[in-house]
Amino acid sequence: MKIRKFQQQTDFQTFLENNPDIREHVQFEAAIMSRRMDEQSFLLDGYCKVCDTPTLFLVDRLFGAQETLQGWMPNWRERLACTRCQLNNRQRAILHAIKETVAKRAANEKTVSLYAMEQITALFAWLSQHFENVTGSEYLGEEIAGGTIIDGIIKGIRHENVEALSFSDQRFDIITSNDVLEHVNLPEQALAEMYRVLKPGGEIFVTIPFHLHAAQTVCRAKLVEGEIKHLLPPLYHGNPLSEKGSLVFNDFGWEFVEQLKTVGFQDVSLCHYWSYLYGYLGDPQYYFWARKPF
Repeated sequence: MKIRKFQQQTDFQTFLENNPDIREHVQFEAAIMSRRMDEQSFLLDGYCKVCDTPTLFLVDRLFGAQETLQGWMPNWRERLACTRCQLNNRQRAILHAIKETVAKRAANEKTVSLYAMEQITALFAWLSQHFENVTGSEYLGEEIAGGTIIDGIIKGIRHENVEALSFSDQRFDIITSNDVLEHVNLPEQALAEMYRVLKPGGEIFVTIPFHLHAAQTVCRAKLVEGEIKHLLPPLYHGNPLSEKGSLVFNDFGWEFVEQLKTVGFQDVSLCHYWSYLYGYLGDPQYYFWARKPF
């Protein structure tokens, strides 16, 4: 998988507009769908870098497939689920990157500690099964103290408010946050907490719903004296702990990159990726990466 890193909106926009690979990827994906327009779902051959084995990737109409005059177009980011590990495009890509990073660090460090801002997910299950020193958490309510382990319907769930993590300073080598920060009232505070609990030289891997053409982040809702004030119509994303889902507080633009730099992160990058073999379709696909200085 070839990773291209961008630190500025203008550079990435120029790349999207002028790189012939992008046009070829879009045409390739359209050609796939032109042969599948009458199907509700189908499978693509490929190789899962999470499972490290040949597999089939499921493509279907779940999670916002778009109907067009030419047929339907899947939400590539949320589908292409590996039929072995069940992880989708974005989840497999971030684990692909984390696996490579852990392998590099393990060559020089006795242990590699990792924190995931999720716990009741297939992604966290994979991390905890394949790596040691993995900690996960979920947000369970403002009345609960950070670090509390809840034994309810699902046992052993750790509560953390990512705006005020209970971990000590310089605790982790790697932090991953996957489509979490849009549900945080003050994402800049969450980024500052990530920076605080990360060791010098530590790395973060982040996915968020991101508006490529927006310079500024748009606030959809905010907490005012404990009450939610909606600035735009409420939008919710799926949440395994809530039938209602999780409220989206922010629609992120390139201001997110500047927020990472402001709290101290270096080499802040939007990492672009695409691969038919690995089931990373839907150009442009990307995640964010940054490092805490030594």
